[in-house]
Parts: sequence; structure tokens; C-alpha cells
Amino acid sequence: MGIVPESGRGAAARVGAHLDASAAADPHTLRAHNLGIVMRMLRDHGSLTRKDIEQSTGLVAASVTNLLADLSGRRLVRDVRGGGAEARGRGRPRVMVEQVPDRCLALAVRIERTRVTAEVHSSAGVLLDSASRSVTLAWGQPGDVAHAVAGLVARAEGIAADHGGLLLACVVTVPGPVSHENRIADSVEFGWGHLELVELIRAAGVPSELPLEVINDSNAAALAEHFALPLPRPGVMLYVEASIAAGVGGGVIADGRILTGGRGFGGELGHVTVDWRGRPCHCGANGCLSAYIGPDALLTSARLVDHAQLAGRQAAMDEFRARLTRGEKRAVDVALRAGDILGAGMRSVYDVINPTTLVLGGYLAGMRRWIEPGIQMQLAPRTEKLAPVAVESGRLGRRAGLVGAARHGLLPLFDDPTLVPPAS
Repeated sequence: MGIVPESGRGAAARVGAHLDASAAADPHTLRAHNLGIVMRMLRDHGSLTRKDIEQSTGLVAASVTNLLADLSGRRLVRDVRGGGAEARGRGRPRVMVEQVPDRCLALAVRIERTRVTAEVHSSAGVLLDSASRSVTLAWGQPGDVAHAVAGLVARAEGIAADHGGLLLACVVTVPGPVSHENRIADSVEFGWGHLELVELIRAAGVPSELPLEVINDSNAAALAEHFALPLPRPGVMLYVEASIAAGVGGGVIADGRILTGGRGFGGELGHVTVDWRGRPCHCGANGCLSAYIGPDALLTSARLVDHAQLAGRQAAMDEFRARLTRGEKRAVDVALRAGDILGAGMRSVYDVINPTTLVLGGYLAGMRRWIEPGIQMQLAPRTEKLAPVAVESGRLGRRAGLVGAARHGLLPLFDDPTLVPPAS
């Protein structure tokens, strides 16, 4: 999204897509847009000189100075000295601009069966705190989850106060689809259906002025893995992950945002149909991707069910990986077939989403060597005629969901930095 001139005819026609198309752009909107672009540049590059910003945006030096003064007045950016001539011992030191590392914070919360884990991240990508609370969940009941989340919010507010910062959002991740109204539609892992978790958390004491959102954990992980890719990042990215606890999930990232569809339930790549007359899936349908590359399906095909019953599914999956590494035929055949099946599912998605990159997470990342050939073979009839798809391994591992939740909560700041008031 390019810089919008803050004056001049035709400026409104060039305002970013996040604005209401039916509303004319006023000077404040144009300024917020330009401030957001500067903030996004600093987010993506860490630190820049004023000259870097001028050259990338096409703005004159005076305009860049004015924008940076505005951001500095909100304590969002600061000048730092170093590098360049100073490092060589001669001349004036180069002045860099960077985000204030602890000014704007977001709390990311992950709900699991026995524990609620939280991390406080800053807009500059600094992890400021990590904490957890034990919880008791009965099947189909939220138990004491809301009170645990409320306690973690209170802790985060204290950390923000200690740093003189602002807690901008709390984003809670859960397995299963979540509507745009923050209603957990169906969590197979917890037995939750149509649960109004936000209302429960508010009732537990979280203040109404703090933005509070619930999102799907795989969607959050997808966003984190997108930002972990090197620049320039793909415009559209698919993320598919598989774990022992939650099975197969995924997400779609378009232009740096989670694509959740009209009601919020998009991105469930684990339920792409690969055989409509095939194996039953826990979602109620037949032939879903999850039914073929989920942990139970892989362990059954690898003849490790007894191992899983004796030592647990994680130990059985570790044994499967060990057999893969040793090149044992059955394990390799199972992995190769999983690649074919995953590729078939992605072929169905290719013409709808047209991704440029597919990122593999969870245990799929460790199997990439064996499953990527099948993915590319299945995609070849389309990619050879149209455009290729790059396959990448996830970089963040188990923390991806928390990192992505924090990123999601901080997105409004990078759209409109004027949400943060001037520092007193």
C-alpha cells in the first residue's frame, strides 16, 4: 500500500483498502494512513534511517520528519545512534529510527486441556513475559478457564504499567472454528459448542475497554509463520499443521491478514475433502484430509497403534520419525502416501486461493523431505501451466500460535497509529 499525499486533488482515490469505500478521506485519515506505512516499515525492517524512509515512500525529507515527530510524540518510535561512520571511528554517527520496544503490548493466550498459557509481546516483537495457569475442564464445560484468563490479563496490565506502556489487546486462541462474533462454534477437543467465551471472560473481571478476541489457534500460527518468512513475503500463503493433540489444522493468510471468510470459519484446511466416499472424519463428513494424515491415521498405517497404546501417541510418533530417518520401507511408504494425499487436498484449494507459498507446521514440517515430492506432483498439472507453489517448513514450532495471536492483536496499531494518544 503506497504513501498517500496529505494534500492535493485525487488523494481520496488513493486511500488504502482498509478505509470505508463510501466515505471521503479527510486529512486525519490520510495522515493515519501514512503514519501506518512508516510503522509497518519499521516493523518489517527493525530500524531505518530517515533517508531509507524517504527513498521507500517517495516523501520529501520535511514530510518524513513531520511523520516521525508525530510517532515520537506518541512514544512509538525513537532515534538511536550507531553504525556507519561511527563504527569506523570517523565522521558523524548515523541516526537510525526504531520502534520503542515496550510502548504497545498485546497479550496472547492459548487454551489447552489442562493449562492456559500466555505471553506478552510488544509491537517491536519483544517477548516481555510468559506465564501459565492450571485449569480444570469438564467435557463440554469451560470450567475455570475464564478466571484463569482474567488473572493473566491482570498480570499483563501490571507489566504494561511497569514499562509505561499500553496493553492494546488480548487475543485468545482455541482449537476449532470461531465465528466473527467470537463464538466458539465447535471445539472437538474440549466439547465446546457455541460457547460465548468472551462474555465469560468479561464477567470474570476483564475490563470492557480492553479489546478481547477469540481466534482459531491454527489461524494464529499461520499469521506468525507468514511474518517469519523472509521479505518479500507472499501475498497469499497456505499453512497446514498437524499435531498429536489437535490433529490437522490450517489457515490462509492474504496480504498479511488471516482470511477467515464471511462468518469466520475459513481456513479449515484439515477438512478439505480428498475422497467424498472415504474415511469418516470427526467433523461428521467423510474423506477429509484429517482422516488420512492426522496422527491416528498415520500411526495406524505405520502399524504403531500398539506402540501408541503402550507408550502414548507422542512416543509412537517419535518412533515413526526414527523409522523414517532410518529409511524403513513401511514408514517411508506411509510418508510418501501422506504427501500424495496432502497434495491432492492442496490441488483442490489451488484454483480457489492461488497461493504462492505452502508452509508445513507441526509434525508435517519434520516430514517435509518425504511429503514435498507428492505435494508438487499432485499440484503439477496446475502449477506447470499457471504458477509454482513454494513449500516451506514452519520456523516457530509450538510457539507459533502465541506469536501469531499477539501479531493479530497489534494489527490495528499498524493500520492507524493515532489509536495511541500522545505521551504526556
